[in-house]
Amino acid sequence: MGIVKADWSRWAYGRQVFYDKSNGETLKGMYPVQLYDDFTGEAYNTTFWGTTAVKTGGTLVSALSDDVVNGAMALGLDNTDESQIIAMHFGDNLCLSMAQGLIFEARLTFTTLPTTGTQTVQSVWGLASSHATPLDNVTTNAWFRLESGAQTTLLWETDNGDTDDDDNDASTTLVASTYNIYRIDCTDTSAVKFYVDETLVGTSDMSTTLSSDEAKVQPYFNVSKIKSTNNTGTGTMLIDYVRCYQSRA
Repeated sequence: MGIVKADWSRWAYGRQVFYDKSNGETLKGMYPVQLYDDFTGEAYNTTFWGTTAVKTGGTLVSALSDDVVNGAMALGLDNTDESQIIAMHFGDNLCLSMAQGLIFEARLTFTTLPTTGTQTVQSVWGLASSHATPLDNVTTNAWFRLESGAQTTLLWETDNGDTDDDDNDASTTLVASTYNIYRIDCTDTSAVKFYVDETLVGTSDMSTTLSSDEAKVQPYFNVSKIKSTNNTGTGTMLIDYVRCYQSRA
């Protein structure tokens, strides 16, 4: 019987990481602290995933999608003209640290890309400190960002609690219902790297004035809009998996 080797390994800052060469998906990182969720089963794991939901009369999506092969978590807005937020995170339990070589990876798509009302619908995914509104009030973040005003142009941003590095073009055009793999590598906080499908799309220095408390983060996914005149914008994110890993100290 032959053996087909689909798994490959690479070395990332002294630690071995196994990955699928066909798409770059990380399969296993040899790190002592690891999170992995593939969103399979009857419901998402509320033991560690919390959500923030804000609406008045509309209907938000926050559940595993039915019959999606490989499993997927959906977060979405409807077209009601009101302020709406649907966010998934660790309930503001900031148990991960950028200062310990944290790496975030997720495979996701938008079944409905954010669409424009009078004001934009926006979405972010990556790493963040405690949930806050508006998004610019989140103290620490390293995330990808998509706004309906920019249509399908992907952005990346960082904030170390003191210095913002916002609205950077990731030179990536998103297509509805087409998955991409997103990685944020904080192994070196002076050069936090953003990847889309194994392509480096941005680098940011977060090291200056980044305290140990500011380095504490959680995985964070958010789709939101604010009430305005006829803001009927919508948007639905579909998360296939999320993986985070870091050193113990």
